[in-house]
Amino acid sequence: MLRRLFPTCASAAWMLITLAGCGGEEAAQPGPPGGGAGPEIAVVHGAPRAMGEEPASEEHAVEGYAAAMASNGALVAVGTTKAVYELGASGPLQLAIVGDGPDLPVSTGQVRAMAPYEEGLLVAAEGGLFYTAGGALQPSLGSEALAALTITAMNARVVRVTTGEDDATETHLALVTTDGARELSRGEMVSWTVEGEAGAPTAMLAQQDRIILAFEERVYEIDKATSKAYPVLFDAGRIRAIACDSLACEEGSLIYLASDEGLVERSPDGAYTLYPLAAEGEPAVAVESFALDAQKQRLYALAGPSVLRVHAGALPDAIATATPADLPRRIAVDKLGDVWSGGGLAVRKHAVGAPLSFAADVRPIMHEYCAGCHADGSQGAPRVDFTSYDVMLEAADVLLVRVTQGTMPPAGYEKKLPKEKIQILIDWDVTRAP
Repeated sequence: MLRRLFPTCASAAWMLITLAGCGGEEAAQPGPPGGGAGPEIAVVHGAPRAMGEEPASEEHAVEGYAAAMASNGALVAVGTTKAVYELGASGPLQLAIVGDGPDLPVSTGQVRAMAPYEEGLLVAAEGGLFYTAGGALQPSLGSEALAALTITAMNARVVRVTTGEDDATETHLALVTTDGARELSRGEMVSWTVEGEAGAPTAMLAQQDRIILAFEERVYEIDKATSKAYPVLFDAGRIRAIACDSLACEEGSLIYLASDEGLVERSPDGAYTLYPLAAEGEPAVAVESFALDAQKQRLYALAGPSVLRVHAGALPDAIATATPADLPRRIAVDKLGDVWSGGGLAVRKHAVGAPLSFAADVRPIMHEYCAGCHADGSQGAPRVDFTSYDVMLEAADVLLVRVTQGTMPPAGYEKKLPKEKIQILIDWDVTRAP
């Protein structure tokens, strides 16, 4: 029988101060840490790049409208307005609820949110909080404080930690609820609020040192060390979701916001870019949801008629046609790298899984973390075009030694190369596919 204990949570409330429009000494210092007038947003017009032939796909019916999707290793699932289905090669399998308690729920009711946790998935639904490692659902045996929350969205940050000689992982959850934002980390649950924002946030992302909260069109970057919220001073439309381009979401990772005005990218140096996903003068294409391929650290999004592959500092690729739906759509990625999209009363598998390649996986890393100095030889760096496949082949051996030793990028460079990006370079080096 499945049995998974959820950590005991201690509640702690932090009141955060926005630095614009507030009285007192803090109001005299508007903008982000370090001064300045706050980040501006660059706008890059253009439609997503088409990727050629439409990949093979297969569609399966489910009972109820697809409301949430998530994956963890080989486990992929969709939560609908009536049940939870595990998605596999033979299609959706509805998961039964198992357990010993006298008050065992008959059904999940409407599923509101799903996220990876430990070896399985955590499911927040109308009928309660559930956990599955595949094959069945079990009511979560976690804290009453967590079970009492009405969770509407959640995402996970999975961090690898070393304990003695063994490696383990820690899951940190960001929870959007009907009465605010919370972060569950190492057994403690912290409530985050922003002074002047009374309603529930529409999206949230948690890093080790930073929280990003969205309240409709208003976005705040919260410095955990000082417990202060800094308003992001631009309007990029209503924010529906926030995602990271890596599972650990370390400092140096790129962050993306799904907006009704397109795709918003936050680079490691704090600069924001809006991609309306349309030519200048044409209506912007709204982004609905994100999914991360945890194996290859590839981020995907649903926007308008397309499934998008997101790239650092560039327009995304349109890799497949998404099923149109009147209600919000969701997305997840399986262990093979194939993308599942859920919309309406069906889920569709898009066979887009592909091995790591220089063009799709390595070049974006080199562009984001290396080209800033090496492209023009600035800051004393040798002039090298690391976005060229031929150049990269010649330099790969030396480059991998330097990035694994931590000497490239050099200490003090504003864009730290996350461990997960280094692992992509190491994995690509096995085949060095173009």
